[in-house]
Amino acid sequence: MTDEVPSPQNTYTVRFGAYEVRMSHWVTEPGIYRVSDNQLIFDMPSTWSADEVNWIDDSTVEMKTRLYPGREYCHLRLNLKTGAGTAVRGTYPFANSSGTPPRQFEGTLKEIYQWL
Repeated sequence: MTDEVPSPQNTYTVRFGAYEVRMSHWVTEPGIYRVSDNQLIFDMPSTWSADEVNWIDDSTVEMKTRLYPGREYCHLRLNLKTGAGTAVRGTYPFANSSGTPPRQFEGTLKEIYQWL
C-alpha cells in the first residue's frame, strides 16, 4: 500500500502509520486528514490495518480494514463533509464457525470510532 491516498480534488488524504508487529506481519493504521490545515479528521483504534482505500467522491471514502491479530474485519463508508458514516464489522467466514452475521452501525465519525 502507498504512503498516502488523496481524495480526487486533494481536499482530504488517507495516511498510513505502518509498523511491523511480527516477522513479515505489518499493520498499516489509516488516518484521514484535511489537507488544507493538516487536521486529523478520523483514525481507528490501535491495530486496525487498512487493506483497501477507495474514494467515492472528494469527501466520501470507503475503507476495508482488519483487526490484528484477530480474525475480524470492518468495512467503513465515511462522509467527511457531513462527519458521519457507516461501519460493518464481522468475522471472516473461515473463522466464523457459529455463522454470526456482521454487525452494522451508523453514526458520527466519533461514534464510529467508539463503536469499533
